[in-house]
Amino acid sequence: MAHAMMEVQDARALQRLAEESSYALKPARPKTRSRAALLEMIDLLSRWSAAGLALIAGISVYLAIIAGRGFPARAAAWTALLICAVWVCRRMRAQFRSGAAIAARPFRWRASYTSCLSVLGVVFASAPILLTPQDTPGLISLQVLVLVMFGGFGAALFHAAHPTSAAALAVPGALLPILAAIRGGDMILTSALAATSVAGLLVVFALSRTIARNAGRRNPRTRFVRREIEPAGRHIESAPSQTTSKSAI
Repeated sequence: MAHAMMEVQDARALQRLAEESSYALKPARPKTRSRAALLEMIDLLSRWSAAGLALIAGISVYLAIIAGRGFPARAAAWTALLICAVWVCRRMRAQFRSGAAIAARPFRWRASYTSCLSVLGVVFASAPILLTPQDTPGLISLQVLVLVMFGGFGAALFHAAHPTSAAALAVPGALLPILAAIRGGDMILTSALAATSVAGLLVVFALSRTIARNAGRRNPRTRFVRREIEPAGRHIESAPSQTTSKSAI
């Protein structure tokens, strides 16, 4: 009798513990894309990023030439910073594409590459502030603003396979030219740049979502549903819930 009462108390204690655990544990956020889809997007990032880096390098050479005529010290300092950032990004990409040791860890490579892109994006987008002081002729300032914004969004489109990498180039390219226009006091130019920035960010976001959606369709997630067999031979699906945990106990 005492043994039966102890078993009943133990069962109730286990049921109470299961109920408390079911309330304490929060359901995990479901993953929207499979690992194969993410790996495909990383491969697209490593292949397309070369064109984005080349676009930034080409625009940077032109900006250094037109700004170096009037402000050689500023152009030299900005060019040195940009060359270092571009070189690091290109080296990381080349190592990944060549099958180096980092290629065995694609997610770690993507994180490191994105951190380097954030530095490159800020250095490149700071051209309107570092290259052109307030007394710069209006034509040169306008060329720098337009080319920096075009280069930032163009490079972000080539990195759209990873939204964070695209944002590392698009966000500085959208904000810093606007700050430079505000510093100049031209509200019409500021409004035009703001509208262009919003449109460019929307285009980059739409392209990134499209790439992710297509990769998810080509590589869907696979789910294995566990099944239990009752004594009568009827198959039932096992789902973790409060009711089933109590009945199992």
